[in-house]
Amino acid sequence: MSIPKDTLKFQPIVYISSEQYPHRNTDTQQIVKNATALHLAGFDIELLIPVQYRRLFLRDYNTQQEIQEFYNVGDGLKITELWGFPASPLRFEKLFHSFFAPLYILIKRPGCIVYTRNKRVAIFAFILGKKIIFETYRKLGDVFPRQMRFLAKFANSKKLIGIVFHSHVAEESMLRVGFPKEKLLVLHNGVDNSDMLPTMTKIEARQKINLDINAKYVVYTGNMQKNKCIESLVDIAAYLPDLIFLLVGGKPDDMTRLAAYCEAKNVRNVLLLERLPINEVSPYLYAADALIIPPVSAPMEKFGRTVLPFKLFPYLAAGRPIVAPNLADMRELIRHGENGLLVEPDNPAQNAEAIKMLFSDEKMQERLAANAAETSRSLTWEARAEKFRNWLKDKVIGH
Repeated sequence: MSIPKDTLKFQPIVYISSEQYPHRNTDTQQIVKNATALHLAGFDIELLIPVQYRRLFLRDYNTQQEIQEFYNVGDGLKITELWGFPASPLRFEKLFHSFFAPLYILIKRPGCIVYTRNKRVAIFAFILGKKIIFETYRKLGDVFPRQMRFLAKFANSKKLIGIVFHSHVAEESMLRVGFPKEKLLVLHNGVDNSDMLPTMTKIEARQKINLDINAKYVVYTGNMQKNKCIESLVDIAAYLPDLIFLLVGGKPDDMTRLAAYCEAKNVRNVLLLERLPINEVSPYLYAADALIIPPVSAPMEKFGRTVLPFKLFPYLAAGRPIVAPNLADMRELIRHGENGLLVEPDNPAQNAEAIKMLFSDEKMQERLAANAAETSRSLTWEARAEKFRNWLKDKVIGH
């Protein structure tokens, strides 16, 4: 990432996160990529996280270096560990850090803006009188309508600089419960193009990861827990025995669950691969004939935890045809028949027919692939940071 700086100066920002680092959860990747981009855009930003439990057992453990290597980012972002309950799989630190991190900032960083994705942090920092920027991907106005209506009463306070959303769908949920439009900002996530290097042809990618050069692959990459509804991809695969559905990113228990589902459905054309480091995922994207997001409604409409999934951005950057559900969040970036194929949610038979049609039309494949790559050019972390900068500039903050 490289963003030109200018002479505009803002108040320092402390980004509070209560997560374990490094971790394969997507939210930690989004936080590190975003904070790094803001640093490169010229912001004085510090990532404040709980002390990591590995520090207690490994004398030479360097959290900053581990984060940089795991998330494939440079070394400029300042990362501070707050001592207390260590971040570990037990997750005791989440509550502790939510309260003590704002207190730490109140005492040690009195002139800073608090930036966070943690609701407890945002509320407590607000109570302590700190200026805050809250970021979320969730439709909080729909998930917690009563609580959000109550909080909307305080939205005009100067202490709330604003709320950053990953989609218009999430923003609209907060408008419905009374948050003022001028306090809300939609910033789609982005792709770090360094994660996509080296670029590869389909054949080069398949040779690198030992896939059949002549086979037809539909590829999914990402989490495979139950609320992602990955079983829907198995249901679609059952209609398309001539295609191979390659699913990458499962934890051992997820892969066991899905393997059992494949066995029960007598589906033999699904390959399951475990999670990979960030910089090892791109060959699987480049190797694909098509990339797929589970065409189901539940992740967004029932669980409310998947809105414009993070995987969409490297999918677009890979320059391959994308198959996705025809839902409001997807329609923000995917235009049916132009840069992707939007299919009916929760209808595996129709989804299979659409994929079959796609694979029979080479010109459509080429058009969708080229337009997906073109869409990706404006969806970088650099571009996102610049939009954020312009938003703050308009608010005349800190200069």
